[in-house]
Amino acid sequence: MKGSEQDQFLFVLLGASNLARGYSALTRHISINISAGEFLNALGPGRGYCARGGLLNFTYSPIGECSVMKFAKVYAERGFRIMVLLTDIGNDIMYGVPDSSIIESLDTLIEKSLQMNAEVFLTSIHVNVSKDMGKTSFKLFKYIFYPNSLVTFAQADSTVKKLNHYLEEKSLQNERVHLVSGLGAFCGLDKIHYGLFKSHLAWSRVANAMLLELGVTPAGNLGLGSMAVSLCKNLNRLFTSDMLRVIKKPKGFF
Repeated sequence: MKGSEQDQFLFVLLGASNLARGYSALTRHISINISAGEFLNALGPGRGYCARGGLLNFTYSPIGECSVMKFAKVYAERGFRIMVLLTDIGNDIMYGVPDSSIIESLDTLIEKSLQMNAEVFLTSIHVNVSKDMGKTSFKLFKYIFYPNSLVTFAQADSTVKKLNHYLEEKSLQNERVHLVSGLGAFCGLDKIHYGLFKSHLAWSRVANAMLLELGVTPAGNLGLGSMAVSLCKNLNRLFTSDMLRVIKKPKGFF
């Protein structure tokens, strides 16, 4: 795929907390490189692809059930070139969703994307439960982030491995499905979220993989300052829109 000045692009960004934190920086970086880009998003802390999830007093509808892909289809029919990112795959595991159901949901989203002639980008789950966490660390992690979860250490470890195998196989089966790996190098102490001083590197890798597939040479990488602004904008969006609901969701958010 090669981009041209006449092309119009739609980026469909699907994920949870990492994507929510880096959203503003990621979209700004893409917009600097591609002026004719628009964005549709389904994201937020604790969000799942199959299960309803969230944070504190609010939850989000499952990504697989929201209308983001329906709106993306409208753009495809208007001639936009579509780029779809599926990232932050893992919350459903801790909500107790079976691996077969998670794979089915991801498969449906990928197939809908391919039907729109989209380029699809996947990120593997960067937490290796058995290597990165002991059983005590896993219990602490579960207590902090998923206090109601009944998922065991062994179940989480097995499901992560199955999902990562699925993602790798999916990327090998279709040349329009791309797996962005190696993001575990940018993790923070909790192993789930990208580190404060590394997250810009993670999102640079994701953004530049998408841009290069479009034939666009990226103008550098995301910077720490851009990520700091992005984190602040995410907090503002969380409090004003998701938690307090004093303003409506921004355009393009589902």
